[in-house]
Amino acid sequence: MLRDLKDDGVIFAKGEKVRKTTYKEQAYKLIREAILYQRLKAGKIYSQEALCEELGASRTPIREALLELQKEGYLVFCRGKGIKIVSLDQEAIREILEARLYLERITAKLAAERADKEDMRYIEACLLSEHEDLIIHREKNDIAKSYQLDHQFHRAVAKASHNRQIYNMLDNILNMYLRFETQTVYHNASSANSILEEHDAIFHSVANHEAEKAEEAAEHHLLRAYRRTLKEYWKE
Repeated sequence: MLRDLKDDGVIFAKGEKVRKTTYKEQAYKLIREAILYQRLKAGKIYSQEALCEELGASRTPIREALLELQKEGYLVFCRGKGIKIVSLDQEAIREILEARLYLERITAKLAAERADKEDMRYIEACLLSEHEDLIIHREKNDIAKSYQLDHQFHRAVAKASHNRQIYNMLDNILNMYLRFETQTVYHNASSANSILEEHDAIFHSVANHEAEKAEEAAEHHLLRAYRRTLKEYWKE
């Protein structure tokens, strides 16, 4: 039986409170995003001083953020030189592509079986944002924004699967995918339109609760995506 917190006295240590985002957390988010969107290039070495200067922060929060990113495999420290962004090798990339293909087939199928009205409203809103982005942000050449909206759609479908474990796995895979994806597809109007058409197909299959079609639509979309930009990594 659940009991009121007061029944057991103090649970959290003195001083533990919900707090505002720290400088370290802000630095972590900005540096990680720069790695994901390949503004910090894989295999290249960067000085901590340069990062501190550009981010306008002191050495301590930047170093703490970098240590956290090192634990997660995004970078390594090079003694006396700075930090090096880790490259993903051919095998790691193939595993990520394979995992994404199977996970997204599962999430689309489960979403078609389990999505409720709220889920569908959210997926549709993500899709509408993508359509608006095609007109607005591509003209501004805001490629990161386009990819964020793209992956927001995929996460929305995964959320509708109502399986948190699968969602968390896919969330991680989508982030890893950005580290090697050739991020030029949204420069091309034809490719961008194809992506939206494929997303539309997934959406309608899920909305109509057609599980097999949703799974097929997800697989079709990802295989075409791999062919568009990742031919050197994906051998069918």
